Amino acid sequence: LVPRNMITRISKTEGKILNCANEVFLLYGYHAATLQQIAIQAGVNKSAVHYYFRSKDRLYVIVVKKVLDNIFDTKVKIHTNQKKIEKPTWFLITELYNNKNLFEKTLKELYPNDWNKKLNDINKWLEFAAVF
Repeated sequence: LVPRNMITRISKTEGKILNCANEVFLLYGYHAATLQQIAIQAGVNKSAVHYYFRSKDRLYVIVVKKVLDNIFDTKVKIHTNQKKIEKPTWFLITELYNNKNLFEKTLKELYPNDWNKKLNDINKWLEFAAVF
């Protein structure tokens, strides 16, 4: 699980790594994403990625949490534009299909008491997103 202070107190380098990790995971999914890709895109040494986040799995958890927080944020307007939801939708569909075990493990880690409900909510959101 991601320590709370990791997300609230981040350095400029951590922020660049997180933003790039988000882009790389959303584009390629867990299996095709590499820490080297993330480091290159962030303009940092691969060892910096390891220093701040220790592993690909840890970064994946953070990205999944960010995607789900955006989806479940009730303040997000329903009439969001299609471009904004394309990458998260693609990511969720591919992870549920190609990487279901790790994705469900991540959900259990993030939402231990109601991970199954979250999974149902994700599927409902994907149905909604398909309408756009």
